[in-house]
Amino acid sequence: MAILPLFDVSHLPDAAWMVDPPMPSGLLAGIKGTRTSDDVAHAIADFIGEAIEVMPLEPPPHQEWLSQFTIPGLSTPLLFFTVNRQVEDGLGVPLEDCPQLLGMEALLHPVDPLTVYINLVRLLDAAASNALFVWDIITNRVMERASLVDSFLGDGVEPPDRMLWVTEAIENKPESWIIQSRGLHRCGRAEIAVTDVRQDQHQQALQLVDGLASLSLEQPLPGPRETFKIGDKLTVQLLPASEHDAASHTQSPTAIIVDPDSQEAAQILVDMDGPDVAMYRTERTCARETRLARETWPTFMAVAAAVGSTVDCLVQVPFLPPEDSDADSHHLWLRVIETSGDVATGELLHVPTDAEGLNVGDHHEIDAETVSNWCVMMPQGPQGPDAAQTLQADLQQ
Repeated sequence: MAILPLFDVSHLPDAAWMVDPPMPSGLLAGIKGTRTSDDVAHAIADFIGEAIEVMPLEPPPHQEWLSQFTIPGLSTPLLFFTVNRQVEDGLGVPLEDCPQLLGMEALLHPVDPLTVYINLVRLLDAAASNALFVWDIITNRVMERASLVDSFLGDGVEPPDRMLWVTEAIENKPESWIIQSRGLHRCGRAEIAVTDVRQDQHQQALQLVDGLASLSLEQPLPGPRETFKIGDKLTVQLLPASEHDAASHTQSPTAIIVDPDSQEAAQILVDMDGPDVAMYRTERTCARETRLARETWPTFMAVAAAVGSTVDCLVQVPFLPPEDSDADSHHLWLRVIETSGDVATGELLHVPTDAEGLNVGDHHEIDAETVSNWCVMMPQGPQGPDAAQTLQADLQQ
């Protein structure tokens, strides 16, 4: 299917955190030759198997042509254009191999921005007749051909929602940083930020911003100064940047994460560094991770059997509360202590306070039907299902 249907799982946030209309999203594809508006129209029509409407527009000086495309299955029109590349653009592809970029500008539907984004990348690749790369202007992320094929163009696991934003650090005061997202405005939502972050707290702040950014795509963010939970023993409030001294360093609107009844996030950053910390995750994130972990389970088991106890191999398993309990379900990590065929035995590493009937050190058997994620603690850093091909290649050497 060329155009994927939207997932109607999103709930729009409080009005204070909405961006309506969303900021336009711009993509540039590397092309091998030149493309006209007619070339693009024919390529897209062939790709989706339906007729499309094309309206030529007056291009700005730096563009050769500009056209508006109305495509069945998309709620808003797309703009297509071409621009000549610059010698020092840093894209790593010789100008003679890619003299022009094919551009697209579009709006992401706030109900399901990720699926719309995937559709846009697919359409741009078709319009470019197999793009050499796609450059996301908002995030400045360049996706090479292999990444496009793996994440966007096949029928496999969809890319993670963090493709929609990047998280950046700004030193606004000596030894004090703002960690903030950039990209959520195009999803119809406020950016997320944490202020007054020390250098040694960057990882915790990054997890906090990324985690809440992901949740904001599926769950409605509460209004300003409403206390809410983002995980076991993790309680925060959101403050509009316009009411914070970091306003001059953020885009509006931005939701700044703070401790309840505070102007900073000192306590939540400490809590995020705890050994048992676990933020809530969206259903879509869990479903993606589970599918990828199960598809790559044979690779994980081969690695776990090969390295034995010399490298920690971890598996994550969902534990559901009793039917009559109000406790949350938890995806908990276990360390593999034994492998047998396609089954691993793991010992539970941590237990949240509201997880009934579970104890640290408990042994459980895990297979491809029960795992929800896995991780190999390699010397160069943790490697998960996204790195399965690399791990498989290392195993064969």
